[in-house]
Amino acid sequence: MPTYRLGARGPEVARIQEQLKFEGFYLGPVDGIFGGGTEAAARLFQTAKRLAIDGQVGPHTWAALFP
Repeated sequence: MPTYRLGARGPEVARIQEQLKFEGFYLGPVDGIFGGGTEAAARLFQTAKRLAIDGQVGPHTWAALFP
């Protein structure tokens, strides 16, 4: 499983954005670009789920987003 971070692009990033939006953490466009808004949403999600807060979507954050 790759780690998605600032600058990542593609359909998996769009999937992350869609799920963060569904969960109420992301308000930006679902454009498949892991920018500052996606990073901030990932940090908020990680805080809420008591995960390591790094703003990246690696295996642990992915598993919490997509149980």
